[in-house]
Amino acid sequence: MLADTYAVDKILREAKQLSPEYRLRLVQKIIQTLVPPLPISPSQPLHFGEFGGDELKMSTWEDFAIAEWHPSEEELNGA
Repeated sequence: MLADTYAVDKILREAKQLSPEYRLRLVQKIIQTLVPPLPISPSQPLHFGEFGGDELKMSTWEDFAIAEWHPSEEELNGA
């Protein structure tokens, strides 16, 4: 453990001599070793009415229009 502390101290001393750009690159590389990148899966957009189910009535465009927020002038002006 003491050897690890010396190694970290040495890395910190060397990092202080780097430009800010290279320090940032160093931090990014360290983060990559700590958190492996997640696999990128293709996006799957939701389809209209997909989660309605058989027992539920599917939403209509009118339902979306009713649920849409229509602020008053007071709400828009921060009152």
